[in-house]
Amino acid sequence: MSSFSGLVDADAAVRNLSGALLARDVVTIRRIVVRAVAERGFSSMWTTVVAPVLEWADEGRNSDAAAAASVRVFAECVAGILSTMTLDAPIGGGGRVLLVQPPADTPGAIPADPYGLEFRALGAALATASVDTRIALPLCRSALLAAVTNAEPDVIVLWLPAAGCDVASLLRAIRRRRTGLTMLAGGPGGRTQSLPRTIAALGALDAAVDAVAAVT
Repeated sequence: MSSFSGLVDADAAVRNLSGALLARDVVTIRRIVVRAVAERGFSSMWTTVVAPVLEWADEGRNSDAAAAASVRVFAECVAGILSTMTLDAPIGGGGRVLLVQPPADTPGAIPADPYGLEFRALGAALATASVDTRIALPLCRSALLAAVTNAEPDVIVLWLPAAGCDVASLLRAIRRRRTGLTMLAGGPGGRTQSLPRTIAALGALDAAVDAVAAVT
């Protein structure tokens, strides 16, 4: 990890966070992230502080075992912070949103984001923006459909896997469970596969939050 370069001219928070990653200093990681949320807002924290460090870390993730371990500790720490922010946020008003990550059609496919940080970040961003959000990570389609029935959402955001899934078939199954839904899609698969005209594609984090909030 010491061979990583490219952060000399970066934001001080980015340099400090990368140093905490190298040291596996989870206390400092949390302090930097929480402070960045307070000072910049959630979306800006993610795009200007955490995302650059994740991109930097990806350069050396496979360089050696120590590098991989440091990245794993960092990712698990950030995932915990995001989960806490999601759970601690007051329940928002307006329509109920179900943020769900469908399983890939290809079993065992390697995910583009192995720690699910982008998915967790969107959930935390929606929750902290006072959107009434439910989150589901179903292991199979039947579990996903059960989540739709139980959550009774007004809006569903599908976080599509890079390995792909049959979106058209999934939408038909969802609409048989619940009518009158607004459907949005994001994630690695949302950026690479064609979507039915009845489902809108989400952009970057701040634009995604605005798009979801606009239909609730």
